[in-house]
Amino acid sequence: MSDDVFPSYRPPDWYPLQRALASVFGVDAIDATAAFWFIGFVPGPVDVGELRLYEHSATRRRLALDATGGAYRWLDGVGRYVRGDDEEALVEALV
Repeated sequence: MSDDVFPSYRPPDWYPLQRALASVFGVDAIDATAAFWFIGFVPGPVDVGELRLYEHSATRRRLALDATGGAYRWLDGVGRYVRGDDEEALVEALV
């Protein structure tokens, strides 16, 4: 079987989401991590590398974060992720 069809398993990376929630809403907000699903890794900007993609279980809105918790949003017009506002991205995913 090809690795292109069935990529090797990589465990979920919750650290970026925990870091983002804590930096925007305070350390008590880390518990909100439980309301998200880890979707996987996606290619990010060349200078950033791969992003982690999460989906909120109630809103079904997705959140793309880099390894340090910085938020990115997908722009259809350019067909790639670009850096966004951390607080705005988290609020959008939660509401």
